[in-house]
Amino acid sequence: MHALGLLLATMAADQDGDLRRRLEAAYTSAGDWLGSQQDGGGAWKQGPPGREQPSVAFTGLVVTALARAPKELRARYQASIDKGAAFIVSKRNEDGSFGEGPTGAFLKTYATAVALMALSATDREKFAEPIRGAQAYLKQHQLKEGIDRGGSGYGDDEPSKDGMKKTIANLSTTGFTADAMEESGLPKNDEFWKLVVEFVRRCQNNSETNTDKDFVEKLKAVGLSIGDDGGLYYAPSAERKIHKAGTKITDKEIIQSYGSMTYHGIKTYLFAGLKKDSPEVKAAIDWVRKNYNIEAHPGFPYDAAKRNHLRGLFYYYYVMARAMDAIGEKPFRTFDGKEHDWPVEMGRHLLKIMKDGKMWVNDNPAWWEDNPLLVTSYVLGTLDILMKHVR
Repeated sequence: MHALGLLLATMAADQDGDLRRRLEAAYTSAGDWLGSQQDGGGAWKQGPPGREQPSVAFTGLVVTALARAPKELRARYQASIDKGAAFIVSKRNEDGSFGEGPTGAFLKTYATAVALMALSATDREKFAEPIRGAQAYLKQHQLKEGIDRGGSGYGDDEPSKDGMKKTIANLSTTGFTADAMEESGLPKNDEFWKLVVEFVRRCQNNSETNTDKDFVEKLKAVGLSIGDDGGLYYAPSAERKIHKAGTKITDKEIIQSYGSMTYHGIKTYLFAGLKKDSPEVKAAIDWVRKNYNIEAHPGFPYDAAKRNHLRGLFYYYYVMARAMDAIGEKPFRTFDGKEHDWPVEMGRHLLKIMKDGKMWVNDNPAWWEDNPLLVTSYVLGTLDILMKHVR
């Protein structure tokens, strides 16, 4: 290597080394703040100010993030991890599930998936029994019929102003469920993975593989079609109001693909055993090559006043990091010819938007991202991935 090349390489190494130290410092500050929010029973709370309640889901997200931390950082939070895991286990239902609310009956599929991630990340041997129970519950409640076949909804009926309402199968909960099954070591030959691929295909704008006749007909009946940009969306539903990013007109009206669901789809396909050159995965990765973005959530149009482009931004980072790690390309080349060192780019941006040196919160309150506890747990989960690559 000539002198200039050596100098540039050294400068890059120094910058990355400095970035690593800055990320560790930010993680420690935010992790300490999260630890200060843990209650005496080991839980983190969720709910309106003054009416917060211990939450299995929030606790699971924090425990998962801290338990996945680099070894030297995890040791700092081991007591909080252990207390949080003990709280989660104490909320196990007789059927192996974990749920929200006073009866543990709400959001049972979602909460069980998050609890399974947390216990698996903490100690798969110690929590082998509740892990097996949670896996069995999630497999049992994976939908088996119709256009929702292979998907997971948030869970049992949850309260609403109108009494009771039922949630639908969606790629967000399905993605978390797949994460939990991957983290807990569910064998790749399990029927769960075959079914989940069926569902994810119906959530993709890829007419080559999204060919379910019933779904295609339901879309046609309301003037919608499957697109071909390769991205993914929230649910295989013909109801426009279900779709978080709405619809768009190309040569036809299609459901709008967006970032977090596309990344959920990519990692879920890969966890299920599909290869990067499969038509499903290749189409989704190609969407990312066209829509790679660190500062905004792609699929949501820029709006300076309403900040719509920031909608669900930290959830997007959380899913993006896990998917990019699964893709395994570093640098990641986009269709404009640029090469992106995505862990460095994400890490630098997260440092830039940190609040008060100890937390993160979204300027757009959608998806509960005005809650710094939730958002900070997303960011620490993101940093767990980034710091695998930034040395």
